[in-house]
Amino acid sequence: MQEEVVRLTYHYIDLAASALNINMEKIPVQFDLKGKCAGMYRSNSKGKLIRYNPYIFAKYYEDNLLNTVPHEVAHYAAHCANGRKTIKPHGKEWRTIMEHFGCKPMVTSSYDLSGIPVKRQRTFSYLCHCDQYPLTIIRHRKIVQSKTQYFCKKCKTQLIRDHDA
Repeated sequence: MQEEVVRLTYHYIDLAASALNINMEKIPVQFDLKGKCAGMYRSNSKGKLIRYNPYIFAKYYEDNLLNTVPHEVAHYAAHCANGRKTIKPHGKEWRTIMEHFGCKPMVTSSYDLSGIPVKRQRTFSYLCHCDQYPLTIIRHRKIVQSKTQYFCKKCKTQLIRDHDA
């Protein structure tokens, strides 16, 4: 099954390279992702790679072939064509590539994860004028380091740490 996923990943890379008229190398594909995500494209100083969650792929194989594989390759193609800093992760460039693949540009999937090992993250309670939000430690650190502010989608006020929680 993993060989088929790698073959399909490289097929979509070739398809994107042809459509965008750019060179795209066949980057490594790993099956070591854990948690709630079915797939992830990563680019950093160590290189580029696509990671898939073997547990979610095993449980929802066909759906992941149809959706997750092109989704992650579209991230890679958008990065190759436009550069990492100039586009939004699920912006128009990514959506255009997904449509070229003949896929719906869906941002997230909703799988029943019962029986699948899921990584649990520590959360911190944040408040706005109308609600309470559990933010992950990653978002909490961004706020503490003064790199990011988060706002409520309903009342539009800034989320503030609930120190009593």
